[in-house]
Amino acid sequence: MPRGRKPRLWIKIDCEGVLRGSINYLLPLDGQAVWLKMIAYSEVCGGRPGWIEDNNGKGLPLEFIAQELHCPVEVLKLVLEKMKEDKAIETNGTGSIHLVNFQHYQFGEYERQQPYRLGQKEAAKVESKTGKKPYGEFKNVMLTDEEHQKLVERFGDKEAKARIENLSSGIASKGYRYKSHYATILTWQRMDERRGFNNGTHRPNTKGHSRDLPERNSYESPEEFRKRTAG
Repeated sequence: MPRGRKPRLWIKIDCEGVLRGSINYLLPLDGQAVWLKMIAYSEVCGGRPGWIEDNNGKGLPLEFIAQELHCPVEVLKLVLEKMKEDKAIETNGTGSIHLVNFQHYQFGEYERQQPYRLGQKEAAKVESKTGKKPYGEFKNVMLTDEEHQKLVERFGDKEAKARIENLSSGIASKGYRYKSHYATILTWQRMDERRGFNNGTHRPNTKGHSRDLPERNSYESPEEFRKRTAG
């Protein structure tokens, strides 16, 4: 079971797409059934919804996937080939299979607005205790009037807003947690200056992570991984 994520017990299906979409002329009936199963499988395996992979973010053998979907390997290979051509799936360097439109169909406006709602609730709590006010698109960057004024004086209105929005997006999308948002903005500025960026858009350090991952030659199950690394 994926660490840190509880898969849902349901998925949404685009009824119009199933009945009249491209799968009806791209795939035979057994291939269409496999494709629908792949959508469900991408929710319950691995650590990311919409991906077919193991818990370590590595691709699964096609024989294993076919076994999980109760279909012949040849049918699975046909589905993968046709849906790749239709740009409905992508594979990365480790062989993980990404269903491109999964997020679009599975998560609606309620889920997209959730960071904003949670940000508002958290901001209200902080404001009542500290006197700090919420800033940024998601209302989750907490600054006192004095701190906000200092940022404006230091960077100017436009760049100060850009730095606040950048932190707001990071908190909403990645769950960043900092004791002082004012200090965080200043720290990011110093980091960006050392790396030659001065336009207000903080870039995370990706050193060592820019190259493509190597192709997998064999599959190691989670159980084998645990045995190999035990002790």
